[in-house]
Amino acid sequence: MGIFNFISGKKEKSSAVLTTLPGVDNLNVETNAVVQETDNESKGNKPLTVSLVTGWPIDIIYGYLHKNFEEQGFENAMVNSDLAFCNLNMDIIKNKILLAFREINLNYDTKKQDTEIRMETCRAAGLLSIVSDLEKNMAIINAHREELQQLEDGFRNNANEASIPLKSYKCGFLRGIATIALSGTAHGASLTDNVADYKEAKVSA
Repeated sequence: MGIFNFISGKKEKSSAVLTTLPGVDNLNVETNAVVQETDNESKGNKPLTVSLVTGWPIDIIYGYLHKNFEEQGFENAMVNSDLAFCNLNMDIIKNKILLAFREINLNYDTKKQDTEIRMETCRAAGLLSIVSDLEKNMAIINAHREELQQLEDGFRNNANEASIPLKSYKCGFLRGIATIALSGTAHGASLTDNVADYKEAKVSA
């Protein structure tokens, strides 16, 4: 399970927010300055590099939704071209990302509660300049929560830009079974039929 450090705003640049995400090791997500995929010789695949665009926990979700699973889908199809196997792996990806959404939302809930308490304390003490800064942070928190809800809805419905993880896996799996069918190395004509069936199948997401 990975740990991510995020700077939480101008007033908190010296303190890091530690966010532990479920299933990070399996999805190969790590933080860096830009979103890119780099070779990982020890694991033989390409881990995701999360872009710290905002410096807030929502960046982790952006990182997950940028992840392209086409190669994973292709490799899985080469092992087992059965549609049930495809659906199972897509469900695993989906559930791990939904757990990440849940944990990031909880992180923002905690931030919101802490900010509200600090605002009340500072108002009582007459520290209006600090209250103003906290109000800006609260506006960011609310905006991010709204964005997270839209992204989660899109991901659950496999729609819009949030559909990249599952659609890319599906594309890779289809490419894999088509490659096997064309090469004639396994199951020959039956795999050709499987390609046609796959195009019509409603893969659960």
